[in-house]
Amino acid sequence: MTFSTPPVEITQPLIDGLVGLGGYTHPLFHPGDGGGAPMPGQGVLLLMGGLVEQSGLLDRAIALLELREVRFLKMLKAGTTLHVELAPGHSERTSGGKVVRHYRWTAVDAAGDAILEARALMLMRGPAEPEAAGP
Repeated sequence: MTFSTPPVEITQPLIDGLVGLGGYTHPLFHPGDGGGAPMPGQGVLLLMGGLVEQSGLLDRAIALLELREVRFLKMLKAGTTLHVELAPGHSERTSGGKVVRHYRWTAVDAAGDAILEARALMLMRGPAEPEAAGP
């Protein structure tokens, strides 16, 4: 079962703001030809985390513990509408009664193309829920 977040529109001012705040100096993020810079991969991860939080899909989450197997599949440019698809995986109970749940996070554009894929490990409150119950 997969769950989707609401979308966000990627604008050039958003990209430029994250490039500036992040202090990116690579020429890719400062094109001299007047073309717009792409979103840095870390910026995509930042937006994905925000979309997941805004969606309410992981309201039982305490913290993001780890991102694994992060793959950047397509450059993200201004004018793209992006959402995140979450697929819950297996869960492990901690000795303290919390749960570590594995999720596949995929950033997807409006055409259905994957931009970024990652496996996220989330520390969750309470007992593990059955897979069909959702995140």
